[in-house]
Amino acid sequence: MRNLWLVARYEFRRMVLRRGYLLGTLAVPLGLSLLGGLVAAVAISQENNLPVGYVDPTGLLDPAKQATLPDPEDRVEIRTYPDEASARADLEAERIQAFFVLPPDYPANLATDLYFLEDPPRNAVWREFDDFVRANLIAGLPADVQTRLLEGSEVVVEDLVSGRTFSSNEIINFVMPFFAAILFMIATMSAAGYLLRVVADEKENRTMEIMITSLSPTQLIAGKALGLLAAALGQLAFYILAAVAIIGLAAPRVPILQALTVPWDYLGIAALFFFPTYALVAAVMIAIGGVVTEFQQGQQIAGLLNLVFLLPILLIGSLFQNPGNPIMIFLTLFPPTSFMSIMLRWGLGTVPTWQIIAGWLLLAATAIFMIWAAARIFRAGMLRYGQPLNVRGALEALRS
Repeated sequence: MRNLWLVARYEFRRMVLRRGYLLGTLAVPLGLSLLGGLVAAVAISQENNLPVGYVDPTGLLDPAKQATLPDPEDRVEIRTYPDEASARADLEAERIQAFFVLPPDYPANLATDLYFLEDPPRNAVWREFDDFVRANLIAGLPADVQTRLLEGSEVVVEDLVSGRTFSSNEIINFVMPFFAAILFMIATMSAAGYLLRVVADEKENRTMEIMITSLSPTQLIAGKALGLLAAALGQLAFYILAAVAIIGLAAPRVPILQALTVPWDYLGIAALFFFPTYALVAAVMIAIGGVVTEFQQGQQIAGLLNLVFLLPILLIGSLFQNPGNPIMIFLTLFPPTSFMSIMLRWGLGTVPTWQIIAGWLLLAATAIFMIWAAARIFRAGMLRYGQPLNVRGALEALRS
């Protein structure tokens, strides 16, 4: 047992001190921060606070109604013009960003014209002008009815199975599971991929023969897997802390982040599926490392198998159309894709309990079998210097 922990500690230290691990750990939160800053900078640069004008031949719209709208100080100023020529003159002088021209028979005719120079007004300006027009059209109604109509509708979808709610104000809770699933898979694949490199390289340079003189093959692969698992968990912990810090700093300035809630149920399901998924991926990498004679050959095989684990992302279109379609149910129950499928489906709705239980049991059983098979294949192929272990040899190793 002592040898196992020595190997785990050695692999953990060697992993976390690698330049690639450190760069990968720092690059993800740094990249997300830079991307968020770039998006915010672009949004600020494109923001146009110039007034917007309108021409109303009917005299229906009252400019004073703008002051009655909610938060008038945060809205773009709306100016009235007696005719199209004066509005066009201010537009060409860049004193306004655009102007609307209502038809003479408005509101019987709703064909309103919009004039601008280069860029059309952003969506917020359209909504603010719509609010202004709506406030004029409902001016004769009771005050409480006016307030209700100006607020508009807010559709909230409630899942009766889980009790979760989804609305446009909580879009961030819809998006976060997708980012979290990708981060989990990055940590899993990077640690398991390094495990393949370690096994293949040590087999290729024959240090494996020296190591098994002082510890058993089971202790060797178990120690390597545990050490790299600890490195993967450390990387995930850093990602989570960085995400919490970024959200905490950005939330006061980004209203959409203020609706973010901690998805404890999602994190619990993620942890439940993460460990057997890591064990399955690690066992596959160990088996590949025991079969091949060179790391490059094993990397090619592992690259093809990684596509299987990432299949739910490749079928993201089917997921958005119907999260509960037969294909997604199959991927939820299929062990290599169950983790990613459940993580992605969680952002779109509820995954039935029976699918979670069945998916986890199948995943755990497959992981246990693959660990057993990988140990036998590894033991059979570790001393085959320069000789690949073919399919027949691998099956004989499993039967023996």
